[in-house]
Amino acid sequence: MHIPDGYLSPVFSLSTGVLTIPTWALAAHRVRSVLNNRTIPLLSIFAAFSFTIMMFNIPVPGGTTAHAVGGTLMAIVLGPWAAVIGVSIALIIQALFFGDGGVLAIFANCLNMGILLPFMGYFFYRLIAGRSPLLSVRRIWAAGIASYLAITVAAVAVGVELGVQPLLFSEGGRPLYSPYGLEATLPAMLLSHLFGAALVEGLVTALGLAYIQKNHPYFLTSLRAFVSGGNVERGEQTRMPQWQIYSAAAVGIIVVLLIAGFATSGGSITHLFGADWSSVNWADVGMMLLIVLILALVLVPLGWFLLPSSIRNVGTAFLAIAIIAPLGLITPGIAFGEGSSEDVEQVFHYVPKGLQQLEGIFSAPLAGYNIPLPFFSDANAPLWHAAIGYELSGIIGILLLGGIVFGLLTLLKRLRAAPSEPVETRQATPASETNS
Repeated sequence: MHIPDGYLSPVFSLSTGVLTIPTWALAAHRVRSVLNNRTIPLLSIFAAFSFTIMMFNIPVPGGTTAHAVGGTLMAIVLGPWAAVIGVSIALIIQALFFGDGGVLAIFANCLNMGILLPFMGYFFYRLIAGRSPLLSVRRIWAAGIASYLAITVAAVAVGVELGVQPLLFSEGGRPLYSPYGLEATLPAMLLSHLFGAALVEGLVTALGLAYIQKNHPYFLTSLRAFVSGGNVERGEQTRMPQWQIYSAAAVGIIVVLLIAGFATSGGSITHLFGADWSSVNWADVGMMLLIVLILALVLVPLGWFLLPSSIRNVGTAFLAIAIIAPLGLITPGIAFGEGSSEDVEQVFHYVPKGLQQLEGIFSAPLAGYNIPLPFFSDANAPLWHAAIGYELSGIIGILLLGGIVFGLLTLLKRLRAAPSEPVETRQATPASETNS
């Protein structure tokens, strides 16, 4: 869903800032009143969480890849305005340091994934959850369904933005930027999310909320109540779903992906999930999995013992996620609309002039999540070399993002024009429900 440079006209890309920039300013204003030593680390952790899950690419119907975002979960727990800040900073870091999404397209990408997605997810969640207890199973279902719908809406927005480019910007009958019209972009984005990324987003969000309900229910109080140490009222907790339900949901998603991929590939057994697995070097994959397993067995326990107790659980979890992130490298193909000029030329037998001019306008230092050293980024090196580079890049990204978010929020807190109003203890409601 990350739009790279060259697929949108610069005028179109920068014009989306008319919506994005004021929303950022309003979000900063709305959130700064609840920034303190308890909420700033929480916002940093959720921003790093969003960055991390966006590193996982999954095969989806149509032969492309997609990923979850985590914006709805952040909006549910912290409120949509805080989610705007967290997801947007994650997207900006991805563009500037890892080349994931274009620099000129930052406003558009943040509008789709950092603003539209969390607000739509929050709206659907409130609509479905109603006045149900904070720790009820209904809230988990509401979170999963809301995130499924929200990321699909964001995908449609991307499809529209890409699809109108040939209508608005062409020369001699040929598109200057994205060559895909609405008849191609809308079905492609809808298919890949309805039967792919949205399912994963829904599962991640539901599991995330279930975990928070069980282990950190005080996160679900209002941010103002959380600032003052508010807790969930007694007697609200209901029976939590058993692990069998979550396992069945995960298996169900895999089955849906299998069926959808099988159907869109014409019934070819080599195109399960929609990807062309015949192009994968399975010997390299096996070696990569072995290396990743060894690193996980060594580094995860080491991280647990070395990290301070205050961040041990969270730090170890993020370390584990970064280590297994290269599993997404197994998936062949690329996300729709994120291909290079060579990919476009293979389909249309020409390269749009605007795409050709803007494609290399900015070179990220860790482009493609590769450490710029021959061992890690050599195209002829074994897959496990790239996997280690991907892991290291992920760890760097998590630390970088967490540090930047923490620093910016701390600065924002200090720049407050006046002290926050006295905090009154109120009836516990979801964090977002009193911060919207």
